[in-house]
Amino acid sequence: MKPSLPLIAAATILIFGALAPVIFSGEPYVLYVLTLALCYAIPVIGMNLLYGYTGLVSLGHMGFAGVGAYTTALLMKSAGLPFVPALLTGAAAAGFVGLLVGIPCLRLRSHFFIVVTLAVGMILFTLFNNLDPITGGAEGLPGIPRPQGFTLGSFVVEFRSVSGFYILTFIITALVFGLQVLLVRSDFGRALSSIRQDETLAAARGVNVFGHKLLAFVLSAAIAGVGGAMKVLFLRTAAPLSFELQESINLIVMLILGGAGYLIGPIVGAITFVALPEFLRAAAEMRLIFFGFTLLIVARFAPRGICGAVVAGTRILSRKDKNLVRHS
Repeated sequence: MKPSLPLIAAATILIFGALAPVIFSGEPYVLYVLTLALCYAIPVIGMNLLYGYTGLVSLGHMGFAGVGAYTTALLMKSAGLPFVPALLTGAAAAGFVGLLVGIPCLRLRSHFFIVVTLAVGMILFTLFNNLDPITGGAEGLPGIPRPQGFTLGSFVVEFRSVSGFYILTFIITALVFGLQVLLVRSDFGRALSSIRQDETLAAARGVNVFGHKLLAFVLSAAIAGVGGAMKVLFLRTAAPLSFELQESINLIVMLILGGAGYLIGPIVGAITFVALPEFLRAAAEMRLIFFGFTLLIVARFAPRGICGAVVAGTRILSRKDKNLVRHS
């Protein structure tokens, strides 16, 4: 049995990601950009679970990322809590806020749901920006400590360095990606796909539509909280502007660019969206024009994103090969 294209692509990205600290050992800026891209890829994976597989669009998802970020930052900076329990608590807090938002809002029709998530994101941003005693207000929370490293024999991993924190972010991203695979390939994931196709038909087949949508929303918010926490730990500061409306829109753009509904779409989209403008930095003021032009080309010729274009191209080549075999 031949391995599927998504499996090959995922394995390739996994191997490249694991070897990146070695490949770019003399290029700390490249590792910096890749780490930042992975910090975005985590909430985009949550968005993929919500939009790519359930069909729900959230315009306030970086608000949930902010809840996880500030919770983790406060626990590590003020309470001195270790990284793992602080991160899990931050994810739980983001998921809980998602639960509070999802219970009343998921009963709304799609366009009303989008408007409500937009409002929720704006409310959370306002809270981050004005709760000075807790969040530090517009100035944010500087000096957030990074996780402590560890030693395995003679091998020392220090998370305070760029390469060390990249390894930590890569591990967290791989774990979240694995969770996505388990969810999508389970009965729960198949139920979400049926809801995306036709809610009425899914309900007629015995699927608890509201329950599945609520659980997907909560999981997506919790995953966003993990991504937000990793971002502020990497930058060592939590600022409200990191969780504004534009950042939520960027998540959707990354997902569409990579390919909504594809397992590796979020990672491909995040790396492309974050890294491409940096690689075009040599073009100075023209780089954003080149980047926008690239997005237009993808939107026009690859409506299902980069992953969708690769899959479609592979199928076309496969058909041509079969036709050549038949006529030979």
